[in-house]
Order: sequence, then C-alpha cells, then structure tokens
Amino acid sequence: MAATVRSTLPRTFYRTCKPRVQRRIARELRAARRVVDVGCGCCELAGLLAEADGREVIGVDIRDGRFPEQPDPSGQRRCVKADARRLDFVPTGTVDAVVSVWALHELAAPMAVLREARRILRPGGEIVIVDFPRGSLAQRLWNERYFSTGEVGAMLRRAGFARVEARRISRRQLTWARAHKPGRPAGPR
Repeated sequence: MAATVRSTLPRTFYRTCKPRVQRRIARELRAARRVVDVGCGCCELAGLLAEADGREVIGVDIRDGRFPEQPDPSGQRRCVKADARRLDFVPTGTVDAVVSVWALHELAAPMAVLREARRILRPGGEIVIVDFPRGSLAQRLWNERYFSTGEVGAMLRRAGFARVEARRISRRQLTWARAHKPGRPAGPR
C-alpha cells in the first residue's frame, strides 16, 4: 500500500498542497475578524490571514525560534511564544476563529488545547483543524503519532464543540475538521 500511495503522489505533494490549504482556510474564515493560529510555527499562516481582509491574528507556538524577526508593521499579526493549553492573554469569548494546521499531532495535551480554544471562542465561533491522518503517507514518511479523522471529530465533540465535520481531503492525505462553539453569536460588531 505504501508504495502504491507514494507512487501516485507527486514528489512535491505536501509543498504544493500547503498554499491550497492556506487559501481554503482564508476563504472559510473570511468573516472572522479575530483569529488565533495554534501551533503556528513560523507564523506564516497568521501573516497571510492578517493580510487578507485586515484580520487581527495571533499566532501561538511553544517555540519562537522560527518567528519573523521584524514585527508586523500593520500590527494585525502578533506571534506569541506560549503553551496553547493556557492562553491567558486572550480573554474568554473574544475570538471569532481558531485554526491549527499540521500541529494537532504535535501537542502534548491536545484535549486541553481544544478546551482552551473553545474557551477563547465567542459563541458560534469556529475552529478549523488541518492535520495528517493516521495511515497517510506523512505517517509512513515521518513515523509520528497522528489521529484518525474520526478521532479528530470525536475529540472536538468531547471538548464541547457542536456541528462537527471531519473528513479527509487532498487525495485522503489530510484531515480537514471544523466545528463551532455552541451558542448564538452576539449582534454585529
């Protein structure tokens, strides 16, 4: 099976799917004005989201060695070194969307992070998770602990999210999951 999957995917698969995933996230979250990117790495997605439609984006990662050296001149993007289990600098219910790309499998306590994401989201706010699923080529290449798509959906439900959708995309090599914090959004901002 590994040889079959590997032989049908172009060598540049992950490199070329990254911009498509980022564009899709920007489209899906176009109404979100305040976004937190959990496990942001070099804060690249946070920068792209901040540029699109003037969103305020906070990128959070436990390591800051890959953050941009220069602060965002527009002030729309902040990169913060923090443990995503405790985002004390983000008040409860003040974020429109939380996104996590290729990071869920890296988290030491993913359920605690999902609960914290739920805390900071406003009622009706959305979480989007993109990660490599168990059994994907990524797992065969890098031998890391990945969650199945069903496990990601179940984790979101256990963390208290509603309207959970989790499916495999991009030739079944990625999990795309989204869910909402229960409750009705407040009136116009």
